[in-house]
Amino acid sequence: MATSTMKAAQYRQTSEDIASLELVDVEIPTPVPGAVVVKVKSAAVNPIDHKVMAGHMIPAGWSLPLPFTMGYDFSGIVAAVHADDQSSFKVGDAVFAVNWGSHKHDDDTSTPGGAFAEFILVSSSKLSKKPEGVTFEQAAAVALVGTTARQVTLDCAAVKNSQKVLVFGGATAVGSIVIQLAKQQGAWVATTASSRTNAYVQQFGADSIIDYTAEKWEDLDILKGIDVVIDTVGEADAFRKVRERNVLKETGRFVSIASLDAGFDPAAHPPLEYAAFFALENRVSDQDALAADLAAGALKLQIDNVFPFTAQGITDLVGACKAGKAMGKLVLNVSA
Repeated sequence: MATSTMKAAQYRQTSEDIASLELVDVEIPTPVPGAVVVKVKSAAVNPIDHKVMAGHMIPAGWSLPLPFTMGYDFSGIVAAVHADDQSSFKVGDAVFAVNWGSHKHDDDTSTPGGAFAEFILVSSSKLSKKPEGVTFEQAAAVALVGTTARQVTLDCAAVKNSQKVLVFGGATAVGSIVIQLAKQQGAWVATTASSRTNAYVQQFGADSIIDYTAEKWEDLDILKGIDVVIDTVGEADAFRKVRERNVLKETGRFVSIASLDAGFDPAAHPPLEYAAFFALENRVSDQDALAADLAAGALKLQIDNVFPFTAQGITDLVGACKAGKAMGKLVLNVSA
């Protein structure tokens, strides 16, 4: 690395105002045992980015060291490895990851976030190697949403063959992957979408797409006795409605990644087998499986738009995510 500084997108205080994001010069990190420096090529934004920026997750016990470099998803090339590092990574390896902890963004292995920067220091235990059949944009785009979708669908919801699954938010990145994973498990899947996003959602293979702008999902006979409900959008009052309107089986499973209505204890609502808010944990095996599926064409992940790594580009990227109208992932092109 010829210079000692790099550009990074940071905020110095919590705020709802994305204009407070700054593209600043900071020191390039140096490798330490157990963590490597990656030259970032692509990064991706997620709704959690602006929620963290606004300070919404601090009451939940999430640390927020300021100034904070935004972004969790990234892909790039390993630029530096410590001489005493015991991992299998070497300079020049193409890698990707979600720089995230266990069920919240922070842990004791590395500083959380940091993806919206030219270089990132990340624990080697969180990194996956990028297959040649997957672009850097795809790898960055899939990490957080794909890991979330896998853990929600396969672990929390434990979706099985012949079960009936309802997914709130089929047009979201997580929702689109949940649909595909549930179908791979042999489930019948219904999802909600608007008339604007209906055609986009069709490609993911849901058996029924409900236009929530035209009808109330809780009134539909087709949605009675559902085995699993997965909420990716924070559907208003969904946890109460699915129980009171017999949408969800008495012994079914309810998982939300966007609403706290069910609380944090999966066993708190018997006889439901599972009902809780869920946040992902970094898991390399999930990242590897997602990359393999992308490379094989077994997983669809659409990229809606790519933004330049400039102050305006970063503001536009986060603003587009906050607006919630994208059909597919929003990606930051950090370096060529």
